[in-house]
Amino acid sequence: MRKRRRDTSMALTLPLELQQQIFQYLDPWSFYASRNVCRYWKYASRDAVTLANQLGQLPIEPTTWAKKADSKRRESVYDEAARALMLGMRVKASASSENSLSTRLDKSKLALSKDGKRAVSLHERTITHYDLSTPEPTVISTRPINDLRTAIGGGPWFKCAPTVMYELALSSDGRMLAIALERTIQIYDLSAPADSWPVSSYITSATGHYIAALDFEHNDSLLRVQLSNKGVVVYLGSPQEGNPGLEHWQDKGGLKHAFLDASKLALPSTEAVEGAPAVSQRLAGLQLLRPFANGWLVAAQKHATNVPSGSYCLAYVPFSQVHGHVLTAERAVTILEDLPVHLSEHIQHLWHDLPSAHINHPHFALSPNHTLLAMSENDSTATTSPSSNRVFLYRLPSAQKLMETLKPQHPLLQKLEPEEEFKYQIKRLPTSLGSISGKILDFTFESVGRDTESSLAVTAVTETGAMTWTLLDN
Repeated sequence: MRKRRRDTSMALTLPLELQQQIFQYLDPWSFYASRNVCRYWKYASRDAVTLANQLGQLPIEPTTWAKKADSKRRESVYDEAARALMLGMRVKASASSENSLSTRLDKSKLALSKDGKRAVSLHERTITHYDLSTPEPTVISTRPINDLRTAIGGGPWFKCAPTVMYELALSSDGRMLAIALERTIQIYDLSAPADSWPVSSYITSATGHYIAALDFEHNDSLLRVQLSNKGVVVYLGSPQEGNPGLEHWQDKGGLKHAFLDASKLALPSTEAVEGAPAVSQRLAGLQLLRPFANGWLVAAQKHATNVPSGSYCLAYVPFSQVHGHVLTAERAVTILEDLPVHLSEHIQHLWHDLPSAHINHPHFALSPNHTLLAMSENDSTATTSPSSNRVFLYRLPSAQKLMETLKPQHPLLQKLEPEEEFKYQIKRLPTSLGSISGKILDFTFESVGRDTESSLAVTAVTETGAMTWTLLDN
């Protein structure tokens, strides 16, 4: 203890100039941690040259504004950037193989409920419903898949195909099961008798393509359908409170109702630069996050035509009512925040672990307090099997800033406001949390314990195991 006190005392008595010289060699994360050690180091970090040097290592554009700003302005922008870039975020990763469904169930195709208490397997035309709340999986029920050999109800029925060609999704309470093959979806009520009819429909939006993935979302009232067509996503159903039953999917606002079709959304073209023509853009891998201002906040990849990779973005999609209660997305889309994956060369070495944004089927999860966004994308550089997924974390703008972007002031009012002397933009780069192998069955962002502000956890579950990243936001 005495040695620790003596070392601390020596650090506090370093000449101010020497302390500031040491700061010049620190990366952004080390500098942020150092300036928060004590009041003396905080004071030393406010030096104009030191702060300007650190601001030059952050993704702030343009890079020249800091040279003209005063010290108070520099520190204010630094604090804003440090929070947006999560320089003080601490992450604790923990892996678990206890939930390895492929080992416990040994089946071809699997789906997991969000609470982890129920699972479904599809193997050789048999649907098996499991209870995972016990030490060993317990079979709840079995039933045949409704294909041409079974032909229950009025169809459409699945054609007989290998199990691996199907896509499965299980509702959060483990009661509703959605199965897709090519362009047909069936929804089963697993609590109903085994010979009961599923709700079935041919998905016209998938014509010419096939269904690549399924997910129940938003109280299990929406079904997110990912198509093979360059990451196009279609949402079926209509938002409801509570956990709806099979009757919801039989209704006119159910399985046959396209709540949102990403291929029909209108995205502004890029601006023409130096003679280069404007390029059309599209959204891929779109996912609804939460209701916002008579519409929804969505996360997606933004791609330009004939460009192999893109970027991520936070966008707003307005909705309108049809027949009094069924909602449908409007075509107009507003990009609220770009989440870039590319940087200028002078700081790229500091921020090298970034997403690629050229795989069209990412997963997103919003934190309970709506301030953080977790994202998982398939690692295209991985050559091992099963596939590897990289997980990243973004800090989102506040709801007030999003609303200001969505509803800009009238041009006449903008002219009356004094123009900012120093304009800048902080690029919201993500923090890399880690990776997990296998196909992701569940991806959640939840609070840990009672303190939802400081204790949050991102969990990714695959057929080979689970990984949890606990976040301590400083």
